[in-house]
Amino acid sequence: MDAVRPRRTPWLLWIVAGIALIAAVVAVFVLTRGDDGTPGADPPSSTAAPSTPPPTPTPTPTPTNAPPVGASEVVMSGTGFSIDAADGSPIFEFAWRDAAEPAVEALTEAFGTAPELSVHPGDGTHFPDYTQYDWRGFTLYDMVVTADGKARSEYATPTWASIRTNEIAGIPIVAEFGLAIGSTVDAVRGMGPDEESDLTERGDGYIFAFDIDRTVMFSEGSPVDQLVYSVFADTDEPGAEVVEIRYRPYSLL
Repeated sequence: MDAVRPRRTPWLLWIVAGIALIAAVVAVFVLTRGDDGTPGADPPSSTAAPSTPPPTPTPTPTPTNAPPVGASEVVMSGTGFSIDAADGSPIFEFAWRDAAEPAVEALTEAFGTAPELSVHPGDGTHFPDYTQYDWRGFTLYDMVVTADGKARSEYATPTWASIRTNEIAGIPIVAEFGLAIGSTVDAVRGMGPDEESDLTERGDGYIFAFDIDRTVMFSEGSPVDQLVYSVFADTDEPGAEVVEIRYRPYSLL
């Protein structure tokens, strides 16, 4: 009788199973490696996380009454006034016979506020009605031209100015001779006025007139193109200090 051969089938199954197990381990190891070859790297997300926008800077508020860049002071003179820069150069110049509209616009920009408007009545002959452009301390009087009245060129005082404060919105108003609102009577006398009028007996103060000889209104009976005014300093009723400085012809107190 032939000898019985041992069965090999179980061993072959174990071998095949072992090979399959090794292949499975290798596959898991490959799938769990990252793109850079490091183990355990998470696969990239299909959608990127939204980025947070940077905060919007809050603008610094600008004061409503701040003067425009460049305007430093309003400087008065016998022929008019100028708005000057910090280096003393004029940004805007005005002569007494000039049209008032550009001056109103320039002063409004310099002071940072529009003027209050009113009418200063004239006498219908020597003095016209005036539109008052008042910046609460600086007033520009400009004649009202009417259809049946005299032309602007026929009046000796088409415009004039009144000062009742030393500055508006940080812009100094510089008068001549060292005059300033608040100057005492003794201080004004020391500035060398040409005339002094004492009105205290009627309840008013003093009126000091400066440079009366420079007033020029007429030449050979006709109004001149280049008007030159004198300066007046008025004190308050007790006569203690200057409350108003006026630029207008000497004969027109």
